[in-house]
Amino acid sequence: YPASLSGGMQQRLAIAQTLLGRPQILLLDEPFGALDPGIRVEMHDLLTELWTEHGMTVVMVTHDIGEAFKLGTRVLVFDKLRHDPQFPSAYGATITYDLKLDRKTRASSHHLAKVAAMVGTTRPETAMATTAS
Repeated sequence: YPASLSGGMQQRLAIAQTLLGRPQILLLDEPFGALDPGIRVEMHDLLTELWTEHGMTVVMVTHDIGEAFKLGTRVLVFDKLRHDPQFPSAYGATITYDLKLDRKTRASSHHLAKVAAMVGTTRPETAMATTAS
């Protein structure tokens, strides 16, 4: 029956199924990208609550810098494929920014706009809107 559920309910179900195994690390790849803005905010709150309650490490891939700042305690920004002449068949990307965040930093839309500009986000106002919600 999962196909008959809304996107938000499907995400909640997937997270619940994962938590049954009591993982120490929760890996999420663009978990909220297809959700409506209101549901996305609810899922942000749910993830924060679960993280606090279970004390697990959460690694989340997102292209939304505002989402990263809202949810993260550390943000890694990857850029450009790495090319190593000694290992031409090796793939990967370069970490261009490694940002440790605290509550004050996460709440600062000025800091977010500055970082968004540094990492080349073309629309930092979009990132700030996500963080403000």
